[in-house]
Amino acid sequence: MIDMRKSTAYHPALQLVFLLLISTVAALVFTVLGMLFWFAIDSHASLAILKSDASLMNINFLRIMQISSTTGLFIAGPIAFSFLVKVKPVHYFYFDEQLKWSLFLMMIAIMFFSNPLLEWITALNQKMSFPDALKGLEAWMKEKEDQNDTLTKQLLVMKDWGAFSINLLMVAILPAIGEELFFRGGIQNILRQWFKNHHVAIWVTAIIFSAIHLQFYGFLPRMLLGTLFGYLLVYGKSIWLAILGHFLNNGTAVVAAYILQRQGKSIEQIDQMSSFSSVNYLISAIITLVLIIFFFYQTKKESTHYEQLG
Repeated sequence: MIDMRKSTAYHPALQLVFLLLISTVAALVFTVLGMLFWFAIDSHASLAILKSDASLMNINFLRIMQISSTTGLFIAGPIAFSFLVKVKPVHYFYFDEQLKWSLFLMMIAIMFFSNPLLEWITALNQKMSFPDALKGLEAWMKEKEDQNDTLTKQLLVMKDWGAFSINLLMVAILPAIGEELFFRGGIQNILRQWFKNHHVAIWVTAIIFSAIHLQFYGFLPRMLLGTLFGYLLVYGKSIWLAILGHFLNNGTAVVAAYILQRQGKSIEQIDQMSSFSSVNYLISAIITLVLIIFFFYQTKKESTHYEQLG
């Protein structure tokens, strides 16, 4: 039987409202703390913000804002929420479940071999076009995409080891922990209680997870990753699988960008690079599918074994 953490204290709809409210408040508090920290170490920061002059804003200030808001929204918020619904965080978020190393190794293999497949899906997603009646929506989506792309490129400029370490924390470590707590541990669990169907909960959560990034030309691959992380949690019964999978996906991009920049390549050049062919896409799809099927087979086999022992 699939085990999902439940709270009998509140209806799932009310739990969802509480999670969103608490996380929003936590994000605001941590953002203010981040701003105060920056003001304490750089007196020119306040001037840049008051003038709304992006050219005056130090890139490190943007990194601090990203780190502080992510910590508040996705980590502090969900942890506070778990106390509200009267379930200990370590239990609610599956941290007390033993990580099975066989599943962990399969998860690493899935993340590694799915890279070409995800690149192909991303390329298809970027060709998305709307009919004339929705051109206004398409223009807005492209504008948001360009804004996010510009900010991402600014943040991913890494001239030294210090910048790399901060980016690894900001792009890989905190999102991997926080977004899995918030989406898979929080929203997915609540929707599972609400719909009484873990498949619906996983897919709806994945759609929300992808949409909230406001990067619509990367919507499909991000949604599929969110779906994968959801199933890793439900069937692997450990949020560490989802967290580590999320970290590998984001961390690989940061490490690759740093290495290529050290070799003299610009962010724009890195962004245009593609290391896979059509044959790689097909092989990636086949191997990824086989690994996912084997992962589910292994979890079912272990569940049956433990039930027999019990």
